[in-house]
Amino acid sequence: MLAVLLLCSIEAMAQSKMEEAKKLIQEGKAECVLIKGDTIYAQERGHGVSPLLVMYDERKEAMANATLVDKVIGRAAASIAICGKVKHVHGELMSEDAIEYLNNNGITTSYTKLVHRILNRKMDGLCPLEQSVEGINDAEKALVSLRKRIAEMQKK
Repeated sequence: MLAVLLLCSIEAMAQSKMEEAKKLIQEGKAECVLIKGDTIYAQERGHGVSPLLVMYDERKEAMANATLVDKVIGRAAASIAICGKVKHVHGELMSEDAIEYLNNNGITTSYTKLVHRILNRKMDGLCPLEQSVEGINDAEKALVSLRKRIAEMQKK
């Protein structure tokens, strides 16, 4: 009985942290949030996958077995999450492709809104970052391709 109560308490605490992370994003106080035990890491700067890349580069060790909450999770962001070895990803907006990719890599998912694909800003085609990882099933190779595309876009 005590074990059941303890498990329920842990699950309630995890859910509370998830709600706190979602609120930080919804209120514009964070771009992406990492939850590791009792600690919440909030990335406040950047747009697109840049905040998640900063999180990966600066807190890769903390990502392992953590929960990631982000505004938009497509295949590009999923690649970063897989490389970071997170255990769960929540996207306020998440693509079907990202769910399949994450699930195939043993990562559970949740979302607020589900979309088929992540589109570009004009909404007339696939996001260029999504294009950079399309069809790449190795997350490490996808991350290399993603970084290359970002560097190309920054030169323009």
